[in-house]
Amino acid sequence: MDLVEAGRAQLARYPESSLIDLYKSFFQDAFGAGHLLGDPRQTRLYFEKELTSMQSRGRRASEPCGLGRNFYRIPMDLIADGIVDRKEYYDSFLASASSFTVPNLASWKEEWQSIMEAITPLIHLITGFEADAKRINSLLRSDSYALGHSDHYRSAWDPHYRIFTIAEMRRLMAHVR
Repeated sequence: MDLVEAGRAQLARYPESSLIDLYKSFFQDAFGAGHLLGDPRQTRLYFEKELTSMQSRGRRASEPCGLGRNFYRIPMDLIADGIVDRKEYYDSFLASASSFTVPNLASWKEEWQSIMEAITPLIHLITGFEADAKRINSLLRSDSYALGHSDHYRSAWDPHYRIFTIAEMRRLMAHVR
């Protein structure tokens, strides 16, 4: 899969995706989710709170982050619906998060610039492209890198998932039919 294909795939799955949501997906594939583990106790509490407050949408499929080279998203619906064990899911998430590589911001900025150039044919499909591009550039200029989903995406899709390495995703999803 190339960058344009990956962008098209996300926009086909989630037409409400903004450039911020594409950025997040490509970032997650490059670096994983270990940046969320600063305080393991808080991470666990947040996970439990999210799980108890979410409503399952019946999502069963894993999906690639960005190009799908390194990480996949697995919906928490699998736990809420009793398909995957909570502890097994969380332990797999932790194992995957330990694969996180702290971004070299200079390299990530270059990679993001390449992604932006490659997805130019998709600009007309992305609402608010220019404003999001400015926001992302401002974030990167301030030597930050992490963004949440756009409000529009959260409102439309109510996402509840964690990021897993390909190996952990395959192991965990072997239970899902």
